[in-house]
Amino acid sequence: MNHHPPQLLASGQPRYLVLAQSLMDDIVSGRYPLDSLLPTEVELCQQFNVSRHTVREAIRRLSDLGLISRQPGVGTRVKATQVASRYTQSSDGIEDLYKFVRDVRLEVSGHGDVIADEELAELLECKRGQAWLHVEGLRYVADETVPIARTDVYIARAYRGIVDDLGDEQVPIYALIEKRYGLRVVEVRQQVRAVNIGAPDAARLHVEPGSAGLQVVRKYFAPNDELLEVGVSLHPGERFSYSSTQRLELQNGGKGR
Repeated sequence: MNHHPPQLLASGQPRYLVLAQSLMDDIVSGRYPLDSLLPTEVELCQQFNVSRHTVREAIRRLSDLGLISRQPGVGTRVKATQVASRYTQSSDGIEDLYKFVRDVRLEVSGHGDVIADEELAELLECKRGQAWLHVEGLRYVADETVPIARTDVYIARAYRGIVDDLGDEQVPIYALIEKRYGLRVVEVRQQVRAVNIGAPDAARLHVEPGSAGLQVVRKYFAPNDELLEVGVSLHPGERFSYSSTQRLELQNGGKGR
């Protein structure tokens, strides 16, 4: 089977990108197989007649793409032979969340009831001791095998019945709640913050422990400010970005002052 690596380059690109593309071609072609070590910085400088700065920039680029990892005292090791998907979510409103789940599937790995302790109660904006349905799983783009996120979803106890509807990976959980209980989500509050990914999550997400990540918390509200669902997703920083657009509605006939 032939693999065609993505092209980083156009004519006139910096030398570090030329080197990065060459090394990427070698990785994808199998010259440097999975778990093998790349040549040292000194060896790459000699092979490609470039400076150590150029080599380091090329290595950084391949690391950002998820192809390699650097291990002090060991070397630079190949950790993937294909570039992992990077998902960019753009949002103009609640409707764009439907697009997100059309593009991304959630594979549920488990579910069960949980009782909110002090920390969870703060996240869920509820009283300590309150029961919630907890659903956990991994999110993937299309048919990719490397996940873009680990997700925990907490559903208010009154809507626990949607556990029977969790088989469809392409339908968002809040939409299942709407359909089964005749409700309408009217507001989604979202918070994004930078985090470091711990060892257990790093293993699930195929990244190095301590690497940069983004935690996205979404809270779904029905009329009367009733919280139906809280979703917490942990994304490797190299595989996810988020953009949104805010529009200013001008008053006085559209004339601003």
